[in-house]
Amino acid sequence: MDEQRRRRVAVVWTAFAAVMAYVTLAGGFAADASDLLGAVAVLMGLGLAYVYYANPNGVLNFGESDA
Repeated sequence: MDEQRRRRVAVVWTAFAAVMAYVTLAGGFAADASDLLGAVAVLMGLGLAYVYYANPNGVLNFGESDA
């Protein structure tokens, strides 16, 4: 996966996390099941954005060589 595409996907995941954070916190945070699930979705979205942006240890290269 080329770098430009990875960066665009990272922006999409960041936007997803921002929307989920807004939806989760819009009515107040009550620590019930729906708010905790929303918080997990936000953390997962931010985690995926990091993986796509940083590509740690070439995890998204899928066996492609640099040659």
